[in-house]
Amino acid sequence: MATPGHFSLFGYIMIEGYFLSRVEVKKNRNNVGEAMPLAKRVAKQIKRYDMVSGGETVVVGVSGGPDSVALLHVLCRLREQFGYKLVVAHLNHGFRGVEAESDAKFVEEFARRLNLESYIETRNAPAYSARMGLSAQAGAREIRYSFLSEVALKTGAARIALGHHADDQAETILLHLLRGAGPGGLAGMQPVRDRFYIRPLLNIRRWEIEAYCHQHNLATRLDSSNLQVKYLRNRIRLELIPTLEKKYNPNLADALNRLGGICREEDEYLEKQSDAIFYRVRTHTTGNSIALDRDKLLAQPSAILRRVIRRAWFEICGSNDDLGFGHIEQILEIIKGGGGYQQIDLPRGITCKKNYDLLEFTLDGKEKEVPFYQHRIKVPGITTVQEAGLSIGAHILPAAEAGDPSALGSDETLLDYDRLAMPLVVRRRMQGDRFAPLGLKGSMKLKKFLIDHKVPRRLRDYLPLVVSGDDIAWVTGIRPGQKFKVTEDTTTCLHLFIYDYRESFCDKLIRGYNPSENEH
Repeated sequence: MATPGHFSLFGYIMIEGYFLSRVEVKKNRNNVGEAMPLAKRVAKQIKRYDMVSGGETVVVGVSGGPDSVALLHVLCRLREQFGYKLVVAHLNHGFRGVEAESDAKFVEEFARRLNLESYIETRNAPAYSARMGLSAQAGAREIRYSFLSEVALKTGAARIALGHHADDQAETILLHLLRGAGPGGLAGMQPVRDRFYIRPLLNIRRWEIEAYCHQHNLATRLDSSNLQVKYLRNRIRLELIPTLEKKYNPNLADALNRLGGICREEDEYLEKQSDAIFYRVRTHTTGNSIALDRDKLLAQPSAILRRVIRRAWFEICGSNDDLGFGHIEQILEIIKGGGGYQQIDLPRGITCKKNYDLLEFTLDGKEKEVPFYQHRIKVPGITTVQEAGLSIGAHILPAAEAGDPSALGSDETLLDYDRLAMPLVVRRRMQGDRFAPLGLKGSMKLKKFLIDHKVPRRLRDYLPLVVSGDDIAWVTGIRPGQKFKVTEDTTTCLHLFIYDYRESFCDKLIRGYNPSENEH
């Protein structure tokens, strides 16, 4: 294996049997030399958005394409400046057969030559997409982000670096524009999302990345699926943007990125304003309903009202999905209209009722049923629960090293390993489930336990249960079972913990729970 002292980052990378030639740089760009300070520009971007701190581990998602290859190369060059550690992650989604296998070998060898630890895995995205009723691209995206999060957990990483660049941003903004998005959608991707996902190349153009790869003799791979015009995003990149650049604005990508930056700042400001107003107009809230003061709503402009409506919707169903522009306009009409009682039936089993001075959103229990799920828990290891949008980590340790169970957060628990019946499974609740919670003699209906702990009805079927034989060992995020309590006689412990980087599991129980995202 090459060592840092013998392998130059600027060297020519060739992998025999599947080497692809160096990136061809278009000659019609203004100045290929502009790619020369790319590393300095990335460093400036990292500092501007406080993307990473010294001593942290960063997982770099590497597909083998020019953007991710350049990202990894640049981050390697900046390691000494910022003091972070790098780990490489690559996922074969199971779409492209031998071609995808070659991509995986390429990335593995690239990481080896850079003397970096790498995690290379294959998963069946087509089967997952079909099972979950998702498009191929949406399913692949969910699996990819889950995989990256698992690698981050295994390595203790604080950040995941993604290779999205300015042309990707332009495509995203144009795609959202075609779908009629508001300022939030036109803001595009964020340089830092959830304080965890970072995009150091988001201000760099594709041609600059290609020039960088050319300058440093970096071999890259070509994903043939990026050329398939059956995907809308590909048609936008391959057909629409070139036409608009040729006939209307040769600097379209730069213009769209400026638009995104402006919309992002204005959207953040309006969100803060509308959040403050939401709390002022809200009169009461329960697990199933939210009521707003109509007179106070009438004092607000429509731009704020739309955001307050979306916030109320999110509070009650845990997602902004399915609430369309038409629904919001209907709600605005009954807010501003005269008369007494009016009602609108909305998606997800939610009704909006105007009763003189109140506007009330109510969940009537007719939302889509959550399909039953059950997965065997890897002990030790990481188990992904796609249906709940999280992973469960498990490892075994001596009781003497486990510490005080009462000092743990609600996202983790310690169980007496010798009392558990293996294999453990994680599943959603079933009719008739009973639970013997820690600190209670005897058992009770799980439904009553969840009601007592104010778990909203809309979330109860999502809530993962760790089950040992016929016993619920842990109601995740809330309490373990009495039978598996760690005592003075315990010799070996099982440490279980909820792993979800977007927000804590308990926050989701309070605010609403939606594992899906629509961002590129």
